[in-house]
Amino acid sequence: MLALMKSLMNSFVGKIIVMIIIAGMAFWGVDQMFAQIRGGLGSNLAASGSRSIDPQAFDRRVETVIRNINAESEEPMTKSQLQEQGMIDQLFQMEAAKLTLLGFAESIGIHPSADAVVEELKTVDAFKNPLTGALDLDTYRQVLYSSRITQKEYEQQVADDLILKALRNGANAAIYPAKTLSNLQARYIGEEREVAWFLLDATKLPEPDAPTDEEVRAFYDENLESLKQPERRMIDMLKMSSEDFISQVTVTDQEIATIYEASKTERYSEPDTRTYVELYFDTREAARSAFGLLAAGGDSASLQGVANRETKTGRKEGTADKDLAEAMFGPGKQSGALFGPVERGNQWMIARLMSVQPGAVLPLEQVEQEIRDQLSRERAEVMLYEKMEALDRAIGAGYPLSQIGEELNVPIMTFAPVGPQGVTEEGAPMVSLINAGDAFAQAFQIPVGETSNRYDGPTGIFLTSPRKIIEAYTPEFDQIKERVRRNLLRERETNARQTALDQLKERLQSGETTLEVEARKSDTEVESPPAPISRRNAADTGLPTQAIASIFSGKEGEVFTFPSRDGNIVLVLEVLRITPPDETQIASIAPIADTSLITSLQSDLNQALDGEIQAYMKLRTNEAALNAYKASISTDQ
Repeated sequence: MLALMKSLMNSFVGKIIVMIIIAGMAFWGVDQMFAQIRGGLGSNLAASGSRSIDPQAFDRRVETVIRNINAESEEPMTKSQLQEQGMIDQLFQMEAAKLTLLGFAESIGIHPSADAVVEELKTVDAFKNPLTGALDLDTYRQVLYSSRITQKEYEQQVADDLILKALRNGANAAIYPAKTLSNLQARYIGEEREVAWFLLDATKLPEPDAPTDEEVRAFYDENLESLKQPERRMIDMLKMSSEDFISQVTVTDQEIATIYEASKTERYSEPDTRTYVELYFDTREAARSAFGLLAAGGDSASLQGVANRETKTGRKEGTADKDLAEAMFGPGKQSGALFGPVERGNQWMIARLMSVQPGAVLPLEQVEQEIRDQLSRERAEVMLYEKMEALDRAIGAGYPLSQIGEELNVPIMTFAPVGPQGVTEEGAPMVSLINAGDAFAQAFQIPVGETSNRYDGPTGIFLTSPRKIIEAYTPEFDQIKERVRRNLLRERETNARQTALDQLKERLQSGETTLEVEARKSDTEVESPPAPISRRNAADTGLPTQAIASIFSGKEGEVFTFPSRDGNIVLVLEVLRITPPDETQIASIAPIADTSLITSLQSDLNQALDGEIQAYMKLRTNEAALNAYKASISTDQ
């Protein structure tokens, strides 16, 4: 390096290059520059073996997590919020751990076949043609395009999942718990607890004094921040989905008739009826010999050594044996299809499909509307993808939201001012706006008139633009005086009830009073389950989950209180007696204990396997690239 720099200094241009190199070293850090060169990571965030992850791939993982969170949560989340909560670092650690496992798997030659990947794709309903029910490449590509992931990337994800599954299955094979552990687990599961309770009417507890005007004013002054109204925004929203284009689709009667004729026997007919014969043999060898003769074209009626023969005729749903039903009624199964040999009781059974009686074909008039709807939706999806391309061009050109709506012929909806949670000042949630996900969240981060990034949600594609901003403010005391009074009174009622319940618990646990005495005071009766509660039957008692947890964490004589959601009814419960299982009970519970232990041991073994692989495989991380990615989140949003 020094020789190269010395030779560069011999020319004017070379001197300029050297100055740029030196400036770059000063800015980025010499040690960091050479660390990246030595690590061979380039722009990748992390690498292990031959596997690596770059910022673009990691960003797709982050966006997938956000979509999943927002699909289930009432409060939409953004990347910047993920970063503030430390979840970006957690996701990176998870991806790095996964990368280590994949790098190890490749180093020992574990990789799925192309056929295995295709079989996985066939199980995804979103990739199936709605008319045929089979994997459809066009549908597959369209779904991936709408999810902003390439076919190569998605199939690599599927392959990775199969690799990780293979590692787990190999590690979890043949795990059995030790008898000592099994006995301990059986004692834990079989422990029985006797409890009793009564329902206390909390509305009959002493009421607190009504607050004075001075106390209400003091409460207002002490809670100015909590009484503050959040910033609210009036938001314009564009939502685009395939439903918007169904009315623009044309489906002819001839197209419907063509599809009907091509698929009526498979999709538009009643289930077929099939006749098959079940042949039973006393030994496996006899069954295998018979199977070979049948496979060679032999007649089932002339087979020797058949202990029992049953001829059955029916439909697939009437066959209880799922494996047999698939073999006799599965797609493409024709007369002569064989199944077995399989053990049934103390005999071995083989089955042969004898004949297929097709079901009655439904008339075109009965299924015409179904075919029309399916075709219309399929074509509307195609139009949506075309509109998505036009949408991306309009966004790239920087058009305002109103112009984008005109370009696409999609209406713009305007919502009343809402806060960051999507709720108006009157408390009404704007569900359609909340469903806009990241586009809704971003509407609170951009100025009036600007347009958000595109958000692809489960119900459509969204863009938003704030129309008006109402700054946060605290209402004057006289405006909300009565609301403040209600809040103060509610707080006092809650505190008074809790104090009364705490005192009741103390009296019960000290023996000063009993459940029966307190129940009579509340004009109710003490209740208890018909049998002692164990961890096996606790869910059947109908008690709240919180109460069940307290029962098994409490001691004999301990009392718990569980208010209802509105606080008006309180479950007052006492643990009366704790009885461990005897040896006979432990022996009967042992199989259940083994099952729960195996799950726990498999989890422990997987953690140990991960630790060994991480110690064996060197994980290289690029902190500079990760920090740059996190910085870009704040910049983008």
